[in-house]
Amino acid sequence: MRTNGHSAHPTAALSLRFGLCVCNAVAVQQRQSRLARLPVWVVAPSSIHPLHNNQRSVHDIVKNEKTGKVHVSLGPGGRSSATGHTATVFGATGFLGRYLVNNLGKKGTSVVTPYRGSDDERRHLRIMGDLGQIAQLRFDLRNETQIVECLRHSDIVYNLIGRNYETKNFNFEQVHVDGARKLARLARENGVSRFVHVSALNASETSPSKFLQTKARGEKAVLEEFPDATIVRPSTMFGYEDKFWNRMGWYAKWLPGSYIPVVNHGKARIRPVYVGDVAAVLAKMMKDDQAVGKVVELYGPREYHYRLLVDMFQEIILREKNVVSVPKPIAKLIAAIWDRILVYPIISPDEIEREFISDVVSKNAITFKDYGVSPHTVEETVIRFAGLYRPGELHHAPFEPIKNAYTTSHVKLD
Repeated sequence: MRTNGHSAHPTAALSLRFGLCVCNAVAVQQRQSRLARLPVWVVAPSSIHPLHNNQRSVHDIVKNEKTGKVHVSLGPGGRSSATGHTATVFGATGFLGRYLVNNLGKKGTSVVTPYRGSDDERRHLRIMGDLGQIAQLRFDLRNETQIVECLRHSDIVYNLIGRNYETKNFNFEQVHVDGARKLARLARENGVSRFVHVSALNASETSPSKFLQTKARGEKAVLEEFPDATIVRPSTMFGYEDKFWNRMGWYAKWLPGSYIPVVNHGKARIRPVYVGDVAAVLAKMMKDDQAVGKVVELYGPREYHYRLLVDMFQEIILREKNVVSVPKPIAKLIAAIWDRILVYPIISPDEIEREFISDVVSKNAITFKDYGVSPHTVEETVIRFAGLYRPGELHHAPFEPIKNAYTTSHVKLD
């Protein structure tokens, strides 16, 4: 007997559901035990009709020889599928981290995103994967128990943790060297098969920049603990949340006369790279082993003097074109004052030091070309970021595509 479409015996229905759940759980356990005994092989895609969305359309079984773990891919591909892989992204709430999590999530990878701070700093990551695909765990870089909990189920660990300026809680040495060593050691001890450490282009122990010094020592520490680790050195990255175009925009918007200060007369040669291109290569490292134990350098396709990029920025924002050259000691003093009075410093004294350093690339390092990625040029993308700093009445003013006339091939300031 039924009333309003529901069973008249809810207890019986609940018992039936519980019985089905138990049967399903037993079946899954039996299937997993059989998969664990399989050799390395891949089953070809099945011929299930694409309209049957409630059934598998792809079924791949791969066994990792190093860890003995079996990976089962399910689904047609995309966010609502499952690759069977799990990645942990330390530094997921940072600038590069959100782009990497998105690249992993849209392929169906389960991603663990350790975080610290408030929920506002990590909630945007939840929508980068299907339900249950993004696991968010609170951690402290000084707490090994929490770190192990974040990485013990993962096949690959990315270390994107870094700071442009020192704080009362962490200095460069604690973040770039001690923290990197700890993550690499715990990843090795817990059977993680891949470790990717993001450093910085121009990292050198003899650099005048303390940031670049500690980045170089961090690379060495990671390789001591995890010899097969991949070291990634991106150049200056730009994007919507960057501290490159946005810093110029802050100067133009808030300083009187829209003055943009430069040091070293803007002579430093740099090769800015779009953050999305860097994230795309990092995501490819999940399955591409060509960089195991090697160095990858990711830099933009064109070289510019910093001053010429300021000129390009000012052409787009349609404000007053004023540039002032600031002596190094004065620039460092102003940066130190801002560092103390502002919650989020605009620029730090060490960043002033880095503006005197030109990008130097290695001839033998792996680059974008080896991963089949064509990085975007500054000219292709700058309007998306610089256009945000136009005055309101000129926000929709016509934009003429920028000609390739700002690179060091066209203008030399040396």
